[in-house]
Amino acid sequence: MDISKEIKIICETLKLSEIELAKELEVTYETINNWKNNRKSIDISNLDKLYSYAYSKNIKFNNIYEQFFKEDYNNNKDIILFHGAKKAFSLPIDFLGNSKQRNDFGVGFYLGETFEQAANYISFLDNCNNVYCFKLDLSNLITYKFDVNTEWMIAIAYFRGWIDDYKECNYVKNILKKIDGCDVVIAPIADNRMFDLIAEFVEGSITDEQCKHSLAATNLGLQYVLKTNKAVEHTLFIQEMFVCKKEKEKCIENRMSLTDNGIQKVKMARIKYKGKGKYFEEILKWNH
Repeated sequence: MDISKEIKIICETLKLSEIELAKELEVTYETINNWKNNRKSIDISNLDKLYSYAYSKNIKFNNIYEQFFKEDYNNNKDIILFHGAKKAFSLPIDFLGNSKQRNDFGVGFYLGETFEQAANYISFLDNCNNVYCFKLDLSNLITYKFDVNTEWMIAIAYFRGWIDDYKECNYVKNILKKIDGCDVVIAPIADNRMFDLIAEFVEGSITDEQCKHSLAATNLGLQYVLKTNKAVEHTLFIQEMFVCKKEKEKCIENRMSLTDNGIQKVKMARIKYKGKGKYFEEILKWNH
């Protein structure tokens, strides 16, 4: 974060003097001047004030930075990705020390393809305000991409530890073989709603077709999971981004709206695809 540049942008965009900005933020002119000239660092409370004030005036720094990063870096081999940190995070990336085993695809460093995905991840947490932006160079990396399909659903269930009794099933083994040795796994993001749907599929309440189309209705975009040190070496840190209180509130509002729409789509998918597809036991029993 370049507070000096951001203060300048706020003042120029809103046609404010530093004295006027100081009044808006309820701090002294000297404080603003010290931040602008990097004589003093800004604390979290005042950083939230600054960013929330800018956000309330429709100056959305993080969205603008995301656009700039993607314009500057995205190409045939590079991609800009974002990580929302739930706990203290430091570089270099330590995916072994900063990841749980029971994640969507086991131990790895999880990144989303948009700033909003990462901000959503931390929006409900009081003391988490940071999103980290990275550039991933995919050249010479082994990748495997999942779509919203039966294979992806069963992979999630496996890595979450829900189907341990089926570890020796050929269907499961074939999935694991596809991602074994991969540097990066690319897959749809799963949240609590998706976990509930996949759990219903595993329990035999709905078929794979009902589950797949219900999951498609709750689409949250893609995640990129760094699984090897080679993938980490291909990852360049770009910038730390601060998510203020007002921005978090907007994330929650948007998420709730998507949830309401998703619930209706899920209900329709259950009805439309009822009786179509296979149940979990059928799929794995035939491939045992």
